Amino acid sequence: MGSLRVVNIETGEDHSPDYTLRHRNQDAAFRNLKEGRSADFTATNMRNLHEVYDVLTTAQCGYLMRLQCSVGYEGGTLVNVDKTPMSKRDMMHTLQLDRKRQTFYDFFRACVEHDIIREHSDGTFAVNERYHFKGAFDDTYVVKTYTAKIKRVYREVKAADIGLIYRMLPFVHYDTNALCANPFEANPSMIRWFSRKELADAIGVEPATLGRRLPNMKFDGEYVVARIKVGSEPERYTFNPSVFYRRSVAPDNTLQAMFNVKKKR
Repeated sequence: MGSLRVVNIETGEDHSPDYTLRHRNQDAAFRNLKEGRSADFTATNMRNLHEVYDVLTTAQCGYLMRLQCSVGYEGGTLVNVDKTPMSKRDMMHTLQLDRKRQTFYDFFRACVEHDIIREHSDGTFAVNERYHFKGAFDDTYVVKTYTAKIKRVYREVKAADIGLIYRMLPFVHYDTNALCANPFEANPSMIRWFSRKELADAIGVEPATLGRRLPNMKFDGEYVVARIKVGSEPERYTFNPSVFYRRSVAPDNTLQAMFNVKKKR
């Protein structure tokens, strides 16, 4: 579209420097994308996330992924659906750990000790915005998590499985959603895709764990990770952009089509 201009047909004034011209199909694709997922998301700082998963277990990472879906706009304060501040009891209930109180307190204590969750003097709790926050951003070192999908899936998927995905967030490539060693590489021919072993090593689990869990892992009925096989090369992995995504524009058609799997009737 670079050869086209935005011109006022009545005055002849050229407004091209002030406006971006898009094909209507692009607008339609973006609307369809937004209708297919909640616009509500939280942001994760990819550069700092290793500080979290180095001190939490995989299941505890899953608990945190669910809780960070409840951060508010003001300083990361954890809030209930009615926007009231979360108490410890509210957190325990949200994480479905009412009957596993020790599990909850082990998680909560680890988060507080490592400054992942902060307790304020007024009795409210907040997720440290160094790791997760809600609101606008202009930092490309951020991956978006669509909260409605995580909230729904938390009722059906083990916390440890969600925690596995959480550990992968620092490795999401900006343009392609590939899981790779260099997620900020602009040249597509230079992307260093992870093999299963490399991905397992990067997130601190056994390759066999990924082999068992990734092929059938679904969030809200959608596969979370696509496995790509090219010739004799090791299997590669790409995140579903309707669950986790970095860009502010709609994913390209190839990435969307990759996860267009028809459900069995």
